[in-house]
Amino acid sequence: QSRTLMLEASRGVAPKLEQVFGDLEKQARAVLRREGFVEWKQRHERSLAARYQGQSFELPIKQTRGDIAAAFHRAHRARYGYAQEKNVVEIVSARLRSVGVVEKLKTRRASRSSSRRFAKPHDFAETYFDRKKLHVAVYRRAELPVGARLHAPCIVTEYSATTLIPSGSAPGLDSYGNLIIDLGKLSG
Repeated sequence: QSRTLMLEASRGVAPKLEQVFGDLEKQARAVLRREGFVEWKQRHERSLAARYQGQSFELPIKQTRGDIAAAFHRAHRARYGYAQEKNVVEIVSARLRSVGVVEKLKTRRASRSSSRRFAKPHDFAETYFDRKKLHVAVYRRAELPVGARLHAPCIVTEYSATTLIPSGSAPGLDSYGNLIIDLGKLSG
C-alpha cells in the first residue's frame, strides 16, 4: 500500500508520518486478519519515496523516523555518487509492505518403490530427434516411481507439459520425485 504525501522532510514531519503509517498498518492488519493471519504472524515494512524538491523521480528509503533528509542524501550518494545536501528533500509517498508469515514447508523424501530400476514405458511413438525419425518410449509422469530411470531418447507427458529427452542423456527421478535429466554425456 502507499499514500501520496508531498511533505518536506523536516524534523516536524514525524507525527504526520506516524499517523499515515498507523492508518496503513491498521488497514493491512485487517486484510491479513481476514486472510487468517493472527497479529503475531504479520510483518509490516515501512518505507518512503523521497526526492529533491523539483526533481521528477524519487528514491526509496527504508528510514521512516529520525533524520529522513540525511537518509535520503545517503541513498542519493550511494545511487548517483553525489548528494545535494543544501537542497530541500520532499517525501512523496509513504509505502507499507505487509505479509502474512506461513510455516516453512517440510519436504519429505518420497518412499522408494523401484530402487533405480528402469521404468516401464506407457507407450511408444515415432518422433524426430536431430532430424532423424526414431521409435521412442513414452512415459506418463504420474506413473513414474521415485528412483526410476528412463531409457533415452524418450518422451515424458504430464497434465501441463511434454518433455522431450534426447539420446545420450541420463534421465530419472530423484528421491523427491523430481525429473532429473543429466545432459553431461551430451557433446556441446
